[in-house]
Amino acid sequence: MRLALFVHLISVALWIGCVIVEGIYEHSIDKSPAMRSFISRLHWNTDKFVEIPAFLVVLLSGAYLLQGRTLGGLLAAKVAFGALAIFLNAVCVWLVIRRLRHAEAGDFAGWERVDHLQHKLGGLVALAMLAALGIGGYLFVVGGA
Repeated sequence: MRLALFVHLISVALWIGCVIVEGIYEHSIDKSPAMRSFISRLHWNTDKFVEIPAFLVVLLSGAYLLQGRTLGGLLAAKVAFGALAIFLNAVCVWLVIRRLRHAEAGDFAGWERVDHLQHKLGGLVALAMLAALGIGGYLFVVGGA
């Protein structure tokens, strides 16, 4: 169980770090077609090789850690926020792919629409992650994790 918790926490840290880095590079580009295409490819590669594996390990290790536990109170809230973050992040991955397709087609009006939605949902991912992390940290400190 301790190894599963370690894997879970390392994966959460990797996932959060990935989301932070994506936010930084997403908001650091100019809006030229070349940069939009570049950032679309970069974000998809980051999702494919880092973010998706990280949140899948968070999901699987979290499910393993819940075996035999009663889900109630703050633990239920932590799980709900974590599941919401994973679900919203999966939607964001779909949006990243759509945005890449728009960039590849030279449809930057479509790219802009998807980009706006992706960034709004990405903000919700970050908030849900922080809520789950905060509750998890509290439960860990008070011995309820």
